[in-house]
Amino acid sequence: MTIKRYLLIVILSSIVLATFSAALQGFKASNQKLNFVFDGEMRSIAFTLKNSPIAPSDFDVDTHSSFAFQIWKADKLIVKSKNAPSQKIANSTEEFGYRSFLGNHWRYFSLLDEHSHVIVAQPMPQRIESIEEVLLEAVLPIVIVIPIIGLIVYSAVNKALSPIRTLSESVMQKDASDLTPINIEANTTDLEPIQNTINGLLERLNAAFEREKSLASNAAHELRTPISVLKLNAHNLKIAFEAESIKEQNIDDLTANTERMAHVIEQVIALNRTTPENFDAKKTQFNISNLLQEVIASNFSKIDSQGQSVSLNATSMSIFADKFSLETLFDNLIKNAIKYSGIGAEILISATRNRDNITISVEDSGPGIHEDQLDKVMQRFYRVKHHEQTGSGLGLSIVSHIVALHKGNVTLGRSSLGGLRVDIVLPHLDIGNIDAG
Repeated sequence: MTIKRYLLIVILSSIVLATFSAALQGFKASNQKLNFVFDGEMRSIAFTLKNSPIAPSDFDVDTHSSFAFQIWKADKLIVKSKNAPSQKIANSTEEFGYRSFLGNHWRYFSLLDEHSHVIVAQPMPQRIESIEEVLLEAVLPIVIVIPIIGLIVYSAVNKALSPIRTLSESVMQKDASDLTPINIEANTTDLEPIQNTINGLLERLNAAFEREKSLASNAAHELRTPISVLKLNAHNLKIAFEAESIKEQNIDDLTANTERMAHVIEQVIALNRTTPENFDAKKTQFNISNLLQEVIASNFSKIDSQGQSVSLNATSMSIFADKFSLETLFDNLIKNAIKYSGIGAEILISATRNRDNITISVEDSGPGIHEDQLDKVMQRFYRVKHHEQTGSGLGLSIVSHIVALHKGNVTLGRSSLGGLRVDIVLPHLDIGNIDAG
């Protein structure tokens, strides 16, 4: 059953039920009120007859009404109406009562004293007919108006449900490839959250599909070269094996290219893992200075092998963020500094905080990046030309992606040490300093 049909059935049924309930209550009230009026009328007639100088008569009186009366004196009927029987209507001393005679059921009023007995009666069918006429006059306009009310209710419900019907039709018309937002012109306050929720879902679904396509594209694009190189290394190693002239260089080349492919795979997976859907739920409060120390420690063997020096200038400070993604971010920045700054270079990492933000800077004394390439290095798979070191071109792209998830910003520039400087600005929720370590 549709919402419109359900609402129409419920509303119209309620109106009809309320109308007939009101009619029933009106009938009861009218019955009580009119009986009271008729009883008062019979009482008035009885007292009028009692106090009137009516002489005995052998002729019945035509009252030209439905009321019947009898006047008795000393148990002798002295006068009566044409519609009254010759027998006494009421023998009891009760004022009001019911009696059947002349084929009708009557209500009577008995006025008895020492000298006379006056009885006035009225047929009950007349009373009921009068009550029905009053009720019909009251209810008939309502009954006539019910169809008009039905048309008004139908029009109102139809108009009120029009945005929902439009929304339903818009959703039903979409196929699996159509993830464009839904726009309902005749929107309402109640329907707007539903439209926003559906559009948000479509946006997230579209973003998820784009990420999946991007992941496949990234993997295919980046793994093609190392796989080709690995095939070449394997071919050279096979030739050297057959010639019994395997050299250490053959093994080193194979190892280096295997590590390069493993690094590319890790970077692609890291980029895919840091998505809006799994990001907010993983935010925690932690010490960012401790995290920087851990990332430096995990890369210290590479720093030492390059004869480089690294220093950390940061006080204990807390941040509410996703620890895994920030660890990936800092690891990329520090690895880039180690790889591209050169042997014996100096690497400086600092973290400062103001009222709203935390700024993390990673700078080195290497050759840096030319100004006309600073904007391009944030793009996926872009590599600085004329650079001795090879890479996946994903490191700074991942950094930019993670910073955007944290609603921060990243800037590249020239370091005071002579090389590249990367500044990461992140908003934070400060709950006070926490102990380091």
